[in-house]
Amino acid sequence: MTDPQTTGSDEKKPAVSGKALTAIIIAIAALVFVFSNVEHATLRFLFLQFTMPAWGWFLAILIAGVVIGSLFPWFRPRKSSKK
Repeated sequence: MTDPQTTGSDEKKPAVSGKALTAIIIAIAALVFVFSNVEHATLRFLFLQFTMPAWGWFLAILIAGVVIGSLFPWFRPRKSSKK
C-alpha cells in the first residue's frame, strides 16, 4: 500500500517562489517609500488642483500600477498547447 502523501517525486517545492519573493520585496520597498514621504504635495492637472500628503499620491500611483498590471496579461507566460 502506498501513502498518498509520498507519491510523486521526493523533491520539495519552496514555500515561496522566486517571483513571489521578488514581488514581496518590491512591495515592501514601495510602501516604505510611500510612507516616508509625509509632506503635503500639490497635483495640478489641466485646470484642477489637488493638495494632499505625498504618501497619498504615491500610494494612488502604486495601486494604479497594480490594477493596470493585472488588466493587461500579455506579460504573463503563455500556456503550452502541447499534450
